[in-house]
Amino acid sequence: MIHRQVIGKASRSRKTGGAMTEQPVRDLTGRIALVVGGSRNQGAAIAENLAARGATVVISYAGSAEAAEGTVAALRKHGVTAEAVRSDATVSAEVGELFDGVLARHGRLDIVVHTPGMVLKKAIAETTDEDFDRMIGANTRSAFLTLRAAARSLADNGRYVIISTTLTSVMTGTYGLYSGSKAAVERMVLAAAKELGARGITVNAVAPGPVDTDSYREAETPESIAAATDHSPRGRLGQPEDIAPVVGWLVGAEAGWVSGQTVRANGAMF
Repeated sequence: MIHRQVIGKASRSRKTGGAMTEQPVRDLTGRIALVVGGSRNQGAAIAENLAARGATVVISYAGSAEAAEGTVAALRKHGVTAEAVRSDATVSAEVGELFDGVLARHGRLDIVVHTPGMVLKKAIAETTDEDFDRMIGANTRSAFLTLRAAARSLADNGRYVIISTTLTSVMTGTYGLYSGSKAAVERMVLAAAKELGARGITVNAVAPGPVDTDSYREAETPESIAAATDHSPRGRLGQPEDIAPVVGWLVGAEAGWVSGQTVRANGAMF
């Protein structure tokens, strides 16, 4: 069962301390965007970037309805229509229903961003069959199902972006299965970019370094987080708000000649 929440339009102007705040360029007005896994962390930051630029934004979520509703409320403040749709990105039928629903309600789909995934930090020798199945399902299968649906559903000159990881190019150990599950996706991105290029559709991946999210902290220890922070030239972990503008640029008009690429957004940590 898919649950939908549709939010109406709200005022576009905001005040801070009595003064009007500068609004982002509304370059995505009229565009329909789907952020898979858009209720929390990087997904929510990306969804807000798109909403601030005028896109109608649909977010899907498989977890907390409360978190999804909170994100929808934040999107509404930018004066756009927003929806929260419950959908499991690892289940083919639900992914199909998600995309069909967006097309039925909005008539088109211009932007798809895939953000779900899970992190596992474990040596290969200690990794179980169950670990493998969960990781491939969460990271590789979900990305494949979303990319396949996007290839069938995106309008001409559409945009597809998936969140990968810098660990596909730099290995620190104990992340073998995680990085492998993401590396497979980057190859699918390259293939899809070639297959869809004639329609003006771009397909890219964004590969962050360590980003301060719930899943990152669950996989790490206080000591490893401190070590990663010390390794950063900026002296901090990445934040979801560091990644969202990179995705936002890739889905905009100016990035129309960028396709089949993996953009490594890691603050020079690697």
